[in-house]
Amino acid sequence: MDPVAPQQQQNKPPVEITCSQGFLSWLNQEKISLAFTTYQSSRLFFLGLKENGALSAFERLFDHAMGLWATPDSLIMSSRYQLWRFENALAPGELYNEYDRLYVPRKAYTTGDLDIHDVVVDKNGDVIFVNTLYSCLATVSDRFSFKPYWQPQFISQLAHEDRCHLNGLALVKGEAKYVTAVSRSDVTSGWRDRRNDGGVVVDIQTDEIVAQGLSMPHSPRYYRGKLWLCNSGKGYFGSINLKNGEFEPAAFCPGYMRGLAFCGDYAIVGLSKPRNKAFTGLDLDHELESRDAEPWCGFMVININTGEVAHWARIEGVVTELYDVQILPKVRRPMALGLKNKEIWHIITIDSGDLGKEKNVPHTWHVPVEDKTSNYKFKTQTGIDPSEARKFEPFSYPRLSARWKSLPPAGKVNIVTASNAEGLVGACISEMRPDNFSAEIISLAVAAPYRNQGIAGKLVSEMEAVLRNLGLKAMDLTYRTNWDGATALELLAKKQGWAPSKPLRVLGKSTTKSIAGAEWLNMPFPNHICELFDWGDLTEDDRRDIQERIMKDPEFPRELSPFLEEKIIEPKISIGLRHKGQIAGWSIAHRVAPDTLQYSALYLSKELRGKDVAMPLMIEAARRRLAAKIPNALFMMDVRNEAVLKFFDKNFRPYIQDVSEARMVHKMLG
Repeated sequence: MDPVAPQQQQNKPPVEITCSQGFLSWLNQEKISLAFTTYQSSRLFFLGLKENGALSAFERLFDHAMGLWATPDSLIMSSRYQLWRFENALAPGELYNEYDRLYVPRKAYTTGDLDIHDVVVDKNGDVIFVNTLYSCLATVSDRFSFKPYWQPQFISQLAHEDRCHLNGLALVKGEAKYVTAVSRSDVTSGWRDRRNDGGVVVDIQTDEIVAQGLSMPHSPRYYRGKLWLCNSGKGYFGSINLKNGEFEPAAFCPGYMRGLAFCGDYAIVGLSKPRNKAFTGLDLDHELESRDAEPWCGFMVININTGEVAHWARIEGVVTELYDVQILPKVRRPMALGLKNKEIWHIITIDSGDLGKEKNVPHTWHVPVEDKTSNYKFKTQTGIDPSEARKFEPFSYPRLSARWKSLPPAGKVNIVTASNAEGLVGACISEMRPDNFSAEIISLAVAAPYRNQGIAGKLVSEMEAVLRNLGLKAMDLTYRTNWDGATALELLAKKQGWAPSKPLRVLGKSTTKSIAGAEWLNMPFPNHICELFDWGDLTEDDRRDIQERIMKDPEFPRELSPFLEEKIIEPKISIGLRHKGQIAGWSIAHRVAPDTLQYSALYLSKELRGKDVAMPLMIEAARRRLAAKIPNALFMMDVRNEAVLKFFDKNFRPYIQDVSEARMVHKMLG
């Protein structure tokens, strides 16, 4: 229910994040969140936890985002030609749209293109960064692009030539101490010929080379008395024995490593997919081949005492490379303001100093966006036949056609539109329920040029008035947590007095490749409890029996009916259950695309609930899809089915991508 133009939603490349089963619990246990940069896709990302424990992934676009330094209340980040400083705008305990950190870009140093890699802040508060193109360490300058801080002895002059590919910087006791470089070359791009074994670690305080023979080393970090780094060209995370200069591997990682942070007994290592010749032809390629593995993008959480991978998070879609990762301790759900979003105009904070103590000046002022809805004309239409409403398809989100394809209209439709001199700019559409007690808002959309002007809120307010005048007593709205506008929608509902959202269904998708190796696929079906049959073998008597029982049960959920969109049911993959001669359950699958199956309805009658049938039924449906060689599957599960959800969390989650929730907000009108 995102007030975003549908065309943009469809064209936007997805960013998909999947996690190991314990990753989110680990974040919660350690009371941390993560910040990371993805310079190939120009993003600053935050991973944290929502109030319900689900993953919160937040992103902002910053051109060529790379080096990152973080504390709970400050960030320093390099971009293509600037260094940015972000500060948290929230007071302790304050929330903004359910986020407990709001990082605002407060200061920028324009450095020009230096290809800045690692960034640190030393014990004196000075920003020191790796100036890779000029093969040196540097600090910021109020007047110049940079001020040289240190350069290797093997570099004869500062030149815009990236001679040795200096890239990493580690602090020891708050002082700059160790750097990594891909080689000791002193010619333009000379490091490219030394990628396999030319890597070095240099002690900048003594100019001594303390380790050599490394392959594309990155991200040196001094932790618990050891110098750790990524020997990226070989695929191993480990440490340097500072007595003999040897690299001591701790764990192999299936990707090109960059970015390293520590929390307790664990290291968080960033992984990327190699993108060009500079990152291929390395020993890493042979290691991956010998392990029959492909490189991937994401994180590995490694126990530094045992070298075992404890948790992981995998990123797919438009993001294929990471650069840096930082831990944000005691931060649950962070976000940042971007430079192109109007929030940055309207969130104002006051440094009140002593004045705040004397006169209780609030720490943060959130100035509301100016209401510009008076510039638009709002029109209502009630009692419209759904076929007539289809003309509003371009101004629907989610698409009316997509909704009504899987869930036919329940009743008449009401529409509120917003327009100006140029034509229609937005619409809110509700569907009346047969009980004439309530209605559901099934679509809310505002065209891109007209957002952030209060139009969406006005559309919903007008729709509420329409439903009241029709004598309805309640309205609700369903949305998915992975929609871009989910947070804005939740905020809108909260402002307009809706009840807090409630989860309805867990949603996700899997691939044949991801699920084929699951051990539970061999679990037998309990034929002694009930009998399986192909849905294509359903008889007319069976059909009448099901329809009669559905009509008699007022609590039966319409979306679980096995007769929705029968034309696209897969009869051999869809399954029916018989118990004592009667239909007692089903798993219905629809072919929604040539390569995609959707498990649309899983239902058990009361006599089968609690008898360990739901889980084997899901497994049988998965086995049939694998046998049919349909590569992709979408699924949905009712949150009220605790047995299925427990089975999902225990067995399915490691094999599922893009897990989200369908949630509902509700408001009484009487």
